[in-house]
Amino acid sequence: MKERIKHFFKISWNQTLWINLRAFKLKDALRLPIVVYRGFSISEFKGTIQVNVPLKFGLIGFGQPYEVFKKGTGAGEAIINGKMIVNGKTQFGLDSKVYIKSKAVLILGHINSFASRTELICFQKITIGNWVQFGNDCLITDTNFHRLLDIVEKKVLNMNADIIIGDYNFIGARSTIKGKTVTPKHCIAATNSLLNKDYSSIGENCIIAGIPAKKIKNNIIRDWDSEKEQLEDYLSIKV
Repeated sequence: MKERIKHFFKISWNQTLWINLRAFKLKDALRLPIVVYRGFSISEFKGTIQVNVPLKFGLIGFGQPYEVFKKGTGAGEAIINGKMIVNGKTQFGLDSKVYIKSKAVLILGHINSFASRTELICFQKITIGNWVQFGNDCLITDTNFHRLLDIVEKKVLNMNADIIIGDYNFIGARSTIKGKTVTPKHCIAATNSLLNKDYSSIGENCIIAGIPAKKIKNNIIRDWDSEKEQLEDYLSIKV
């Protein structure tokens, strides 16, 4: 009971009420499917949030202190001007950042977690499968932010490119995922990796690593089955 009371006071109830009332009809908003923690700010919301599973309290957590370390710097922020589609429980950790540009689409699966200081920047389309976890300080971005010119071919290169992260992926801390990335099911990306291409041809059940990443080992997966019940409980918001 003591821990639940402490947890109650970690939530920014003003921000939580505001975003739910903006995102959902009243009867759905009152379920508070989105919970915003103190130190996290949804600074702009001109987009939409579409939830494709039954609504319940704390389905989406912004600034959730679910990791080993529980204190952030208060730098967490979300700007949601495009469309966020949620297909299950999703948690953004301490000091994480989310940006969805107008007309962009971010699709999230069940048990998606983004550890502290991770930045997710969506200019076009990012799709993340079920049971995908990102370590701390990752960068997921489908844009180069600036136009690039091929001065020989005399053409403008695409600034944005889609990202697709497969089911049961584990992305190690401080990894970067760029546009054109496609990962297969049961893929592990080692710490400090750079993902920037379609890896689907390398097959499932593998570890990739490096800058840029390449396959370094076959027939290795995270033992998700042994963790599923624990993760469902651990990432749930209880007050």
